[in-house]
Amino acid sequence: MQENSSMILLDEDVQWDGDGKVIAHWTQLDFSPGQESIPQKVEEQALSIKKEYLAWVYDLGKYKVEGQTLISFLKIFDNFSFWWLTRIAAKSPLRSSCIYPVFKLRVLEKLYVENGCQGLIYCGHEKDLNEVLKKWCEELGHPYRRFSGKSCASKSQLDGIRGWFLKFPYLIQAMAYLIRKWFAQFRYLKQRGTSKAIHPQEDDQVTLVTYFPNIDLEKAESGRFWSHYWGNLHELLDDLPCRVNWVWLYSNSAQLSYRDSVSLRDRCNSTSPDKYQHFLAEEFLSNEAFFKSLKLYLKIFSKGLLLGEVRKAFCFPGSKLNFFPMMKYDWKSSFFGKDAIEGVLSAVIFDSIAKNLPATPWAVFNWENQPWELSLVAAWKRHQSHTKIYAYQHSIILSQDLRPFLDSRVYEQGGVEAFPLPDKLALNSPLWEPLMKEFNFPEEKITPVEALRYSYLRGSYEKEKKDIKSSGRVLLVVTGFDRFETQKQLSLLIKADKIDGLKKYEKVTFKPHPDFPVDEILTALKPNFNFTVASQPLKELWSIADVAYCANSTSGSIEAAYLGIPLIIVGPANNLNLNPLCGFSSIQFVTDPNGLCEELNDPHRINIPKHYFNLDENLILWKNLLRAELGKANKN
Repeated sequence: MQENSSMILLDEDVQWDGDGKVIAHWTQLDFSPGQESIPQKVEEQALSIKKEYLAWVYDLGKYKVEGQTLISFLKIFDNFSFWWLTRIAAKSPLRSSCIYPVFKLRVLEKLYVENGCQGLIYCGHEKDLNEVLKKWCEELGHPYRRFSGKSCASKSQLDGIRGWFLKFPYLIQAMAYLIRKWFAQFRYLKQRGTSKAIHPQEDDQVTLVTYFPNIDLEKAESGRFWSHYWGNLHELLDDLPCRVNWVWLYSNSAQLSYRDSVSLRDRCNSTSPDKYQHFLAEEFLSNEAFFKSLKLYLKIFSKGLLLGEVRKAFCFPGSKLNFFPMMKYDWKSSFFGKDAIEGVLSAVIFDSIAKNLPATPWAVFNWENQPWELSLVAAWKRHQSHTKIYAYQHSIILSQDLRPFLDSRVYEQGGVEAFPLPDKLALNSPLWEPLMKEFNFPEEKITPVEALRYSYLRGSYEKEKKDIKSSGRVLLVVTGFDRFETQKQLSLLIKADKIDGLKKYEKVTFKPHPDFPVDEILTALKPNFNFTVASQPLKELWSIADVAYCANSTSGSIEAAYLGIPLIIVGPANNLNLNPLCGFSSIQFVTDPNGLCEELNDPHRINIPKHYFNLDENLILWKNLLRAELGKANKN
């Protein structure tokens, strides 16, 4: 192999002393002059590759299997395909660690072709990457060599029991998920199936499906359900002339255990039973529905066995680089493992909810375009066809995220191949509508509403702006819900502390994401500085902070910037940049201890527009949306 005509790909901290037409780093952002960083180029090309990726996902769904498209082949209900529940179709960079490597492979391929390389030397030991590159070079007829003193091994972001668990057969992973689900949740529900507390089918009985808990515990003690995700919409609901059903989607939380959630549900249901009803989603899984889930799982499992040929389609158009080995876990788990059983279980639960729980004239849910939402929308359309379905934007729409966006051709499909769309997508900021339209989301389905979880920011633009202390500072650390990201963020802070990065700080306060406690990680890392772990809502903590240090994926960085608090944000942890401030010219993302030390020593504010969110305290937009349909129902 002629090294001067080859690409040299360096993984992690590997060094190369020889020649090469192109020397590229697979993981490093810092590199020598004349060399290339694949992650840096992904950052530059992320939006264009995103469009390619969305088109590829669409084309994959149209792949023909036994004379049908893959979407139709995987039909589980009259108007719904299991395809939408797979990790591939969900395209979540937060759940699917394989998406970012696929983006990197696309960058690598373009770099290779543009420079006219005629061979590739991979200096590393990642098994799946080696398999992809070797096969690609064989297809091109180009020489390939791996250079490393280590044997190839598979990489995983999960360690300990979690990583060990993934080595089991997929069927065992699926069954283990069911056992864990029973132990953690089902066993606390004395009655499952249609609840006796449900009011008879009637008009003006609306339903809201929400993440849970993240609630006001003081109000909960008196039987008042008040979610921080929905803010003062609760007051609007009080005034609406209708019954209100709340369905809680429980996420593991330090705030409230599932067992305590069951008790809270009973307390809330006894407080204003003629106005409000509260349910945990799992209540609707009767024994009959459970066995239906198992039957559907076996159906998907058997169909998955017939999809071996589909792996040939894991290439972008005109490319010979097949990235299936990178996505192998996502594919197999989607049809055989934990994701398969989780998908059919949620689909059957939402089918039961739509059958039994009235939503007339409208229903609302938190929108992030996740698989469970598609099950819910399709179920409502099957069983309550006159219901208006409103999807409320849960947080922030991120430019490099893939979940909210679809290839434009998706919107042209009908029947079982139709994507389950809500009747209205309610957006909480004027910034998001142009972004959704850019990806051809139907304009007539977009409606503006006031931001609810951010309503406390009203009248608080740059409220916490103050002179930066020279010493005695308080650092507020806002973490995310991803374990790998959180470990990187906290490890970076501890490394910075070891080189005096916290010398100007008197105290560090950790605010964990509601779905991911940090105590276990902090115990393992053993910080050598004064810290506390806060449980109160983030809005109650900003006033104590001199500087905020935020995870890449948390929307807390937007709140800090809006309030005028100096802000430090961690760069992406081997992933796409999922920070809401990505694209603002004044932001610098820290990726190493020295960079973090510099920012801690001299932190900066980030300027964002005052009208970033819709923040009318009277909720005029929400009132117009919700009252209009109630009025129509009364007239009919």
